Amino acid sequence: MTRSFVATTILFIFSTALSGCTWVALAPDADGVQIGASDALDDCVQVGTTKARTKTKVWIFSRSEKKVAEELTTLARNDAPELGGNTVVAEGPVSNEGVQRFAIYKCPVVSD
Repeated sequence: MTRSFVATTILFIFSTALSGCTWVALAPDADGVQIGASDALDDCVQVGTTKARTKTKVWIFSRSEKKVAEELTTLARNDAPELGGNTVVAEGPVSNEGVQRFAIYKCPVVSD
């Protein structure tokens, strides 16, 4: 094996591993915060907004778009309880810089 092959293999493994990493944990008080849709908010009251931000690249490696979106949603869910909300709704797409705005709502809790 040549050194360049080994170096390329190591870089591939490293970039693949990093693209799947998620570093944002859901806060315990955000566990009940739902991800809503803008067309299902009839009985809800908007209590605020938040702007979530995460890294889209680690060093020179791009992260998975799915993981970036998951982290942004988790960050928004973590912010919701501070504003008295229990539902977050994305207000637009994820930017190339890893930023997304969310509206935070207080919705009736449906019990089983």
